[in-house]
Amino acid sequence: MERNLKDALQHRRSYYELTPESPIDDAKIEEIIRFAIRHIPSAFNSQSTRLVLLLHEQHKAFWEIVKRTLQAIIPAEAFVATEQKIDRSFASGYGTVLYYEDTTVVRKLQEQFPTYADNFPIFIAYVYSSPCFHLPMS
Repeated sequence: MERNLKDALQHRRSYYELTPESPIDDAKIEEIIRFAIRHIPSAFNSQSTRLVLLLHEQHKAFWEIVKRTLQAIIPAEAFVATEQKIDRSFASGYGTVLYYEDTTVVRKLQEQFPTYADNFPIFIAYVYSSPCFHLPMS
């Protein structure tokens, strides 16, 4: 996990062919994600980002729920392509990380800093779109 920034950026890759195997063990994946969450910038250092790490059967079950949900709202002829894309990409990977904001923390900040209350959603959107949030996992 110990890489300098230049090395990490130089070796960052987007993987389009996902597989259900990982060269990194589950405990190390969790350690990396916990480290990243702890050190990702946040508005007013609120640390309001939360995550759910889904591996193995939980990962598979999640993508089955996604497919069932989409199947209910996408026309049948269009769903075939959607299901194939999910099965050949997202669901074929080793795991899924779901990120979300703890709105309780955000609401407290809005109450504590009313001048900035309307801006907190903008601050949060900025963090999620920043390169710092999308850390390389390989």
